[in-house]
Amino acid sequence: MSIFKKFLFIPPIALALAVLLFSGNNAKPPQAAADKKEKATPVKVISVKAVTAVPSIRGYGKVQPARRWDAVAQVAGSVVWTADKLRNGLLIQQGSELLRIDAQEYELGLAQIDAQKEALAAKDETTRASLRIEERSLELLEDDMARKQQLLKQGSSAKAAVDAAERAMLTAQAKVQTLQSGLKLNQAERNILSRQRDIAALNVQRTLIKAPFDIRLGAVDIAQGQYVNKGQTLFSGDGIDVAEVIAQFPIGALSPLFGKTGDTGAALETLAEDARGVSERHELLKAKVRLHVPKGVLEWDAKLDRVSQAMDPKTRTRGIVLKVDDPYGQATPGQRPPLVRDTAVEVILEGQPQKNKIALPALSVRKGMVMVVDKDKRLRFKSVKVAYTQGDIVVLKSGIEPDEKVIVSDMPAPVDGMLVAPRPDKNLLADTMAAATGKKASEGKK
Repeated sequence: MSIFKKFLFIPPIALALAVLLFSGNNAKPPQAAADKKEKATPVKVISVKAVTAVPSIRGYGKVQPARRWDAVAQVAGSVVWTADKLRNGLLIQQGSELLRIDAQEYELGLAQIDAQKEALAAKDETTRASLRIEERSLELLEDDMARKQQLLKQGSSAKAAVDAAERAMLTAQAKVQTLQSGLKLNQAERNILSRQRDIAALNVQRTLIKAPFDIRLGAVDIAQGQYVNKGQTLFSGDGIDVAEVIAQFPIGALSPLFGKTGDTGAALETLAEDARGVSERHELLKAKVRLHVPKGVLEWDAKLDRVSQAMDPKTRTRGIVLKVDDPYGQATPGQRPPLVRDTAVEVILEGQPQKNKIALPALSVRKGMVMVVDKDKRLRFKSVKVAYTQGDIVVLKSGIEPDEKVIVSDMPAPVDGMLVAPRPDKNLLADTMAAATGKKASEGKK
């Protein structure tokens, strides 16, 4: 019997049920078909560009004068005069007379020494006159001694006479020698008096106190009529020609500014060569000091002068000392104040520009990896090498090429190859480029 004929004997109800089951097993649910379409995760990206990066670091410190003068009394006495301008905060020119101590006692001492020198001069004159007489007497006695010795040889004189003549001659020689020694002692005493006179004259000069250089007066702790002791501090002043700022930076923070370090383990030939090398490296840096005021930011050009010798063990930082020339000459009343002691300022150091560098937000680099979007809009991980970190950005050595799209979103569980929907973050890109090129750091009024 054929298969077709067998189907004719199947009841119609059973046949309909079988057809229904068959069609149900092969049908696709509508929701399952929809699930096969992959969803794209929205992410923020920046399209990186090669820039000329300017490595920089920021720090904070306080202004102090490069030179400070403490007016210390070098002689004791009463203050007999003070200048009207001897007041806290006033500017004083170099050489200005500020205070005078009573000099009478020191002038009397000077006059006494002069009198002693005059007495020595008179004593010398008397001694020289006596010496001339004694020297003539000695000549006569020597002649007499020679004559008596000749007579003794001829048998015409007694030996006792010769001995007496010799004693007289020796006595005269002793007197001459005593007078000559007296002149030498007088000269030595005169030399001592000359040194004492120099000291006395110096003490007279020390009674008048003058400004050794241009200063701004600080605390004044003396007034006319007061008695001062030797070594007592009377007042102080800050030099106004150069201001210094000491800012603390982490160890090694300056390394990126120089672009590269020296040869490891290279020995120093001489201290002079090392000093020249340090000076040349410092000149490569561009330094600025900024003061934040209610109307904006004021800026001064500065120079990196030196690095402090000691390290702060608590913060592991070292002091970087910057110099600002003529801080008072750059001041404008009512607009630009001078840099005075203890003013809190911001310090910016910039290194040499480095061309063709890629800068990224620091948060986009994790454990040496960044996330990028490929041409198929899929997430890919790439390994990168960081040249240096600068605030909120990193500058790369390698790993990313220009125009690549780097993901800057915080993704909790990124998967390589996942589909993403990139959205450009133009503001973040602009901020990153500005930070890398140093434009933010250079803002401020001259």
